Amino acid sequence: MDAFSNLCALVLLIGLVYSIVKRHSLISLIYLGSILIIEIIAAYGNVNLFLFSISYYIHLFFLSYYILIHFLRWKKNNFALISFLFLIPMILSLIFNTEITSYQSYDRLFYIFSIIILLITTLFRFFDGKLILSNTTITMLLIILFYFSIDFIIALTTNYLINEHLNLVGWIWLFRAFCLLVFYITLVNLVWKTGKTL
Repeated sequence: MDAFSNLCALVLLIGLVYSIVKRHSLISLIYLGSILIIEIIAAYGNVNLFLFSISYYIHLFFLSYYILIHFLRWKKNNFALISFLFLIPMILSLIFNTEITSYQSYDRLFYIFSIIILLITTLFRFFDGKLILSNTTITMLLIILFYFSIDFIIALTTNYLINEHLNLVGWIWLFRAFCLLVFYITLVNLVWKTGKTL
């Protein structure tokens, strides 16, 4: 787990440094920087359950910005309004979801489900011929969809995974850590290819 955590942080750090050197968009830099900070806090902090809510809102914000603005051509004002409304589940979770024994991932499930819907919508528009995507972009979107689909299933059992003995659930956390590393590699690749156009 420590090795995967360190690798995740390293991948994000490389992506962030490269994006700074290439002068990518501010939103790309903020996204990679904030996720990197969250990974470091999660690895070395004592209490990090609240990071679930924050990190998944950040993922939703960036990926929805990428899809809605970059592909589906939404107006930025409409996107800003939706993003503001989507803060509500995270805020409620941070206020009321503080006990480990009763922890639930309702906001995380909501954010993951929203990301999955966005990805499926984008892929359907491509298959219908309404959207032009490169093979590389399609591959990256499919990998991201695979990660969040797996993570949605895992999120359904978060309370059990947190409170059960590590010997029983450790392999699940290890599998998730591997999938997260693959996701971050894909994400950095995505930012490298689109960072200047976002």
